[in-house]
Amino acid sequence: MNDATRAAIVDLLKNGATPEDVLAQLPDVSVGEIAAIAESEGLTRAHAKPVTATTPDIDPQLASALGALAWGENSHTSRIRNLAVRTRAGLTELRQLQRDASAIEAAEREVAEATQKLTSAQAKLRRLKNGGKAAKPTALPSGGQAPADKRQRDEIRGWARAQGMNVSQVGSISKEVMDAWNNRNNKLPSVPVQRRAR
Repeated sequence: MNDATRAAIVDLLKNGATPEDVLAQLPDVSVGEIAAIAESEGLTRAHAKPVTATTPDIDPQLASALGALAWGENSHTSRIRNLAVRTRAGLTELRQLQRDASAIEAAEREVAEATQKLTSAQAKLRRLKNGGKAAKPTALPSGGQAPADKRQRDEIRGWARAQGMNVSQVGSISKEVMDAWNNRNNKLPSVPVQRRAR
């Protein structure tokens, strides 16, 4: 912000202009810059017309930070200007990340809704193909339950390998392995036959 713009803001505020009035005449300045100038010049809300209800209250710390940023960008010291440039770039990147995160959340909600609709439509199609009846439950392997989740399938695979059985790393578990797993507690321990000494 140059000195002429700052002077114009000060004049408008001294004449009782609200931040909305200033923004209408000087659209290139921010509300934070206006607030910072009003604070530094003693033209706080007590000396100006109250802001209308449609304009949100500005956090004083945010207004101060934005004022410092505007001051830094117009500083005569290169180190301060560079810091202000990096700060504004960081804020711009943060705003973009926020927009991206909001877009991702919205897309995830759309996917969840579409998935729910697809699941309902598939269930309806299965009922219609089945003459309006609910689909029959999938038959389980003989001797017990099918593995319910990945943790249980991993447990079954580990147990089968310990028994010396051949079991795949992924995919369905064979009926032979499932039968052995489901009957693992029903096996009688083998007792070696002892020969009598002659």
